[in-house]
Amino acid sequence: FLSSGIKITAFLIMTTITAFSIQEHTSHNSHKFAFNLTPNNYGYWKAMMEPFLKANALYCYVDNTLSCPEEKITTGDATTTNPNFTNWIANDAHVRMIIISTVSESSFQHIQGDTAREMWLSLARAYAPSNSSHEFTLKTQLLKISMKDGEKGIDYLSRAQEYATALANIGEPVKDKDLVMLTIAGLREEYHGLKSNLLARSPPVQFNELHDLIADHEYITRSTISSS
Repeated sequence: FLSSGIKITAFLIMTTITAFSIQEHTSHNSHKFAFNLTPNNYGYWKAMMEPFLKANALYCYVDNTLSCPEEKITTGDATTTNPNFTNWIANDAHVRMIIISTVSESSFQHIQGDTAREMWLSLARAYAPSNSSHEFTLKTQLLKISMKDGEKGIDYLSRAQEYATALANIGEPVKDKDLVMLTIAGLREEYHGLKSNLLARSPPVQFNELHDLIADHEYITRSTISSS
């Protein structure tokens, strides 16, 4: 009798999982995220995603506080599919779709696992600050940064800033003067005159000054070509 009572009590307090409604699906899917996850912005991406998931009662699917229920339940001699299991599977798939929608193509290789939690942990393993290989990759990318053919100055500077920001996020900040030197060194050959000018400046140019200086150089170059 006591044993049966315990089973009944456990059943009564067992969490009931309800499938997300159409309205909830629409609300979640219509949210406009500010940016997608890339190899260089995991810290910002996580800071953006966690509040959204928590505000919509979805975070329990990635932190394992709402684990997957048993697929079958037995009552007496009858065994049936657990409705909590069915609803959990559907809800978890919905959370996975939300996460996937915020991941860029360059980071999609790290989308692994069959549940939202497994996917979340896979991204953490790839990009979390404790990942030494990620630190090595970022430093190598910054040290070897070079302006691509046809790449605009603003896009090149944004790429350099992304690497520096990502390193700062994992506790490896780059000195401004080092960031400036690496960025200038990677400019294309047609910026050779600007390179010499920037390197000769005293006091040294700051990174936040490069945008206007490069933009002015590009404007003068275009004007010269148009008038010739």
